[in-house]
Amino acid sequence: MAPRPTGIVTLLTDFGTVDPYVGVLKGAVLRANPRAVLVDLGHAVPPQDVQAGAFWMAAAIGRFPAGTVHVGVVDPGVGTPRRLLAVAAGDCFWLAPDNGLLAAVLRHDPDAEVRVLEPAHLGLRDISRTFHGRDVLAPVAGWLGCGRYGFSALGPRVADAERGVDPFAGAPRVVHVDAYGNLVSNVPAARLEGVAAVGVGGRRVRVRGTYAEVPVGELLALVGSYGLLEIAENGGNAANSLGLQRGAPIDLLAG
Repeated sequence: MAPRPTGIVTLLTDFGTVDPYVGVLKGAVLRANPRAVLVDLGHAVPPQDVQAGAFWMAAAIGRFPAGTVHVGVVDPGVGTPRRLLAVAAGDCFWLAPDNGLLAAVLRHDPDAEVRVLEPAHLGLRDISRTFHGRDVLAPVAGWLGCGRYGFSALGPRVADAERGVDPFAGAPRVVHVDAYGNLVSNVPAARLEGVAAVGVGGRRVRVRGTYAEVPVGELLALVGSYGLLEIAENGGNAANSLGLQRGAPIDLLAG
């Protein structure tokens, strides 16, 4: 059963903040629902990087009230026949292109209900070929958030949504580098039992509990706010110090 909408709408894009795209996107949500509560999940996803966007979308899972509408616009295929999806999963709603941006969301909830948006059926006209976030996803988010449309009215159910690349699957590796230069891995805290250190970038880095357990300038591994293993540098930038980026392999070491 789909959750009751709350009016909260989160926005995740690769638009950046230099151009007016984010503001226009918000305006489209508010035109559909002036009472919407807008939350910026982030707008600095690397341009057209769907895998990075999938990781950012995953950060919202379980972090918002039931009934929140999450909108993701990282859409290198805009204007092509690729579909736009509405997903009910994890007690929230998710709107995004059918390009793998919702890979982690679909993995997290195997009972997710997936529908394809039908713009004409929803009364949407004059849709740009280059800005479906503004012309389709944003108004649908506003309407869904205020109850103008129920989830089942958005379009037909489908079972072949693009699963994309799950950012958390596979061997231990770096899946995200945050603004502090922390190397965030796909290793959850539960996998660290018996792990005393990690091998990364040719270095052996000890697992610690907090940054303060090592001197300033020293590397450490710890469980960060994502609930995942991170390699960090106290007072510094681990990515720069190690010369590593997303995809770097990590070895889990005992003793």
